[in-house]
Amino acid sequence: MKEIADGNYREAIQDGITLVDFFAPWCMPCRRMEQHIEALADANPELNVYKYNVDNGVDIWSKVKREFGIMSIPFVIIYREGEVASTSIGFKSKEQLQNLLDNIQ
Repeated sequence: MKEIADGNYREAIQDGITLVDFFAPWCMPCRRMEQHIEALADANPELNVYKYNVDNGVDIWSKVKREFGIMSIPFVIIYREGEVASTSIGFKSKEQLQNLLDNIQ
């Protein structure tokens, strides 16, 4: 998984199907979910996968929080060609994440 920040966020989500994992290093569910996202990425090589550290980001995280009414992390957005295709709040297993992905393809 690659890190993404405010400066390269919009460019990164434009092509194909992209999953962005909003996390914080101190968030235990986020840390547990990381291995499931990595497994999802391995099983779906065409999927672009990025991590966004909410402690380091300001502009994008603020916009996402307002847009979706987010009050907690982990939070995942799946984009298709730059448009939001799916969102998920809270810990998800690889199977649950794969389900989200399958429902948009």
